Amino acid sequence: MQRLSTHLRQKGYIRIPLKKVASGHYLCHAEVNGVLGTFIVDTGASHTCVDLKMEATFKLAAIETEHQAATASSQDVDTKHSEGNQLKLGVWETKNQELILLDLDTVNATLNKLGVKKIDGILGADLFHKAKAVLDYRRSGLYLI
Repeated sequence: MQRLSTHLRQKGYIRIPLKKVASGHYLCHAEVNGVLGTFIVDTGASHTCVDLKMEATFKLAAIETEHQAATASSQDVDTKHSEGNQLKLGVWETKNQELILLDLDTVNATLNKLGVKKIDGILGADLFHKAKAVLDYRRSGLYLI
């Protein structure tokens, strides 16, 4: 039987290495508009998000929204919205990524208690759908096409 990684590479997928951290989350590095950041891979997040504090760093043209985001902690949080962003994971990229900006202080405080360094954002289902993503938990890899 052929290994999953071999099969996906033959289909043209690109492997993005992931790092499992003490919280049980998987992290990877991604570039937003040419700036490198650390992101959680979160299949339960509907959208790809960036910390509000990183708006200028990631060169985001964001607008206020009337919508609030529901988080795992059941708190509704205010958001901003940014379109047309370049997002790169390894050599895979998209030049039209929508991003939701929200305050990730609570997330980072929880991760910090577990010894995990600050994250800049969350990769969500919108990106995974666009990239036809396959997550290989066994080998800590994210495959994108």
